[in-house]
Amino acid sequence: MKRKGTENLWWDYIARVHGECRSIINEDCSKRAHKHLKLNWQTTIDCYEASFSSQTNREKETVKNYMLENEIALWLDIGAQSYPLIVINKKTYRGQIEPLAVFNAICASFKEPPQ
Repeated sequence: MKRKGTENLWWDYIARVHGECRSIINEDCSKRAHKHLKLNWQTTIDCYEASFSSQTNREKETVKNYMLENEIALWLDIGAQSYPLIVINKKTYRGQIEPLAVFNAICASFKEPPQ
């Protein structure tokens, strides 16, 4: 469930775990990131638990994770087959993934750019 003003929490979390833990992101690393960002670990676990179609036997092929299913559908709809992915106005960005290039692409997407 999204709360107003929490839009950047995911990116803050990802930056923290990748910066601190690199490619080994486990429960301990995630808990440290939660603590650093003052996020509630139990709230995250509750959200995770609620994302499955069944609360038992998650190993079965028939058990779905609704959040992942929605992300995969969006991913396929956008037409991107690799990460990282940047979408600007529902169009997949196909340029260098570096700050200035992305910034310029975002600016170019405005009909009337802000000052």
